[in-house]
Amino acid sequence: MLFARVTALIVVAPILGHQSIPVQIKVAIGLFLAFVMYPNAAGTEQVVEAEFLPIVIMALKEVIVGLIIGFATGLIFAGVRYAGDLIAMDIGISMAAMFDPESNTQSSIISEFLYLTMAMIFLLLNGHHFVLEALHLSYAAVPIGGLAVTGAVSAILIKLTGMTFVIAAKLAAPIMVSMFLINLAVSILSRVMPQMNIFAVVFPVKIGVGFFVVMVSIPLLAFVFQKLLSSFEANILELVKVM
Repeated sequence: MLFARVTALIVVAPILGHQSIPVQIKVAIGLFLAFVMYPNAAGTEQVVEAEFLPIVIMALKEVIVGLIIGFATGLIFAGVRYAGDLIAMDIGISMAAMFDPESNTQSSIISEFLYLTMAMIFLLLNGHHFVLEALHLSYAAVPIGGLAVTGAVSAILIKLTGMTFVIAAKLAAPIMVSMFLINLAVSILSRVMPQMNIFAVVFPVKIGVGFFVVMVSIPLLAFVFQKLLSSFEANILELVKVM
């Protein structure tokens, strides 16, 4: 049962659940963490019927707990990817896509760049330690076989899902503001000089300014991501407590 919860979390958790990590490594990490978590969960007495159906139901409950925690933790990176898509669309390079092995879909190069940058910051800030902390606390809040999905759990999941759009807007704000100012300037210029081919000028300008703003705003984005991660962690812990 410990292995079921831990492995389900690892499969969908950020960084640890990446497709580039072999399945054998994920299983080995799951076995190791289950062994480490055993003293924490051994103190809780669980009555398990020695029949096939009750054991399967309990295992499914453990898998659901792990999936909920891992899914909620990965929502912040969904916001990061969405921010990259917003930036690429504003700059005008949304067609420049690359294959993302994690989601098995095409994503913009800005989205992948932001994801990898924020993943490094996530590791530098010991975000993976927080995932393990949430797993550790889950055994106190949700004993083995004690899952009960209530309205509070659904409300917090909806809140966390809505925060992905807030995260995307905050990370993409510098680019969106700069592109708005460029569009405003181009609109004024097109009225002043109607004979000028605006479209031949605005696209290179937007791409150049966009990449420059992304490069300059990386320290700001890292600071914003750090603050967002702190508030996100508090919401994850609240989710674990109400399960």
